[in-house]
Amino acid sequence: MTSNNQEPTQHQGSNEIEAVDTKGPEHQISEAEQSERKKAVEFATASIGLSGFESSEEMKHLGQRYITGEIDLDEFVILSQKMFPESDDSQPSRTQ
Repeated sequence: MTSNNQEPTQHQGSNEIEAVDTKGPEHQISEAEQSERKKAVEFATASIGLSGFESSEEMKHLGQRYITGEIDLDEFVILSQKMFPESDDSQPSRTQ
C-alpha cells in the first residue's frame, strides 16, 4: 500500500515493489539559487515594511515556497494575484 503521493514501481527481474515519491518539488534548484531567492524575498519584505505595509501570512508562505523552489517566479506572481483578486495592483492595502 502506498500513500497518496506515491506510485508503486516494480524493478525489472524482481518481484519486489517499492513506493516512489512522485510529488516532490517540480523545480529543484541549487543552494546558490535558493540564497538569491531568499535575498529577493527579504528585500521585497523590507521594502513593503518601509512603505508602511505588512505581508500577510499567506504571502510569507508563498515566498517560502518560491525560495525552496516549489514554485517559480511566474507561479509566484499568478498565485499572489489570485490571493487578492479584488485589489488594485497599483495600491496595496495598508494593515493597521
